[in-house]
Amino acid sequence: MKKNTIVTLFAMIVVALFSVSAMAQRTHSVWTNNNGLYIFDATNGCQYTTFSGFNMATSWTEPFSPTNPADAHFRGVAKAAGYSFACITRFYDFRLVASTATTNDQIDGTWDVYRNGVLMCAACNGSAYNLSVPAAPGNYYKLYIDDPVFGPQTWLYSGYLDQRKDF
Repeated sequence: MKKNTIVTLFAMIVVALFSVSAMAQRTHSVWTNNNGLYIFDATNGCQYTTFSGFNMATSWTEPFSPTNPADAHFRGVAKAAGYSFACITRFYDFRLVASTATTNDQIDGTWDVYRNGVLMCAACNGSAYNLSVPAAPGNYYKLYIDDPVFGPQTWLYSGYLDQRKDF
C-alpha cells in the first residue's frame, strides 16, 4: 500500500510539473485588416506602403526553456496600389527556424522567408519587435530580416495591431 501511495504521489508531481510548464508558455496572435504599415521585398525592391488591401496574421509562442524554444509564423498578403507589375499582389510568409534570444516583446533568430510559396531567403537572421504592445490605433509590430545577398534589414514586415489574442 505504501509503495502505491509513493508511486501515485510521484506521478501526480510529474503531471503537475508538466502542467506548469505548459501553462507558463504564452501564445499570442495579432491581426491586421486593411491597415498595413510596410512590407519590403529584398529580391525585387518592392516597398509596399500604399495598399488597396492588406491583411496580416501573426502568431508566436514565448519559450519556456532552452529545450522548448519560441515558435513564430508571420503571414501577410499585400495588395499594392499604384505599383509596377513586379509589385502586384504577393503572399509573404516569415517562419522562425530557430530563436537565439527572446523576450515578451522581441524574438531574435533565424527565419525562412517565402513569397508566393517560394523560399526566397533560408535561415536568414532577423528580429521581430513591438510584440507586447496592445491592439490600438497607431500601435504596430515589425520584423526585420537580413539577406545574405541584399544586405542587412532588407526584408521588412510590419503592420498595425487591429486585433490581439493572448492565451
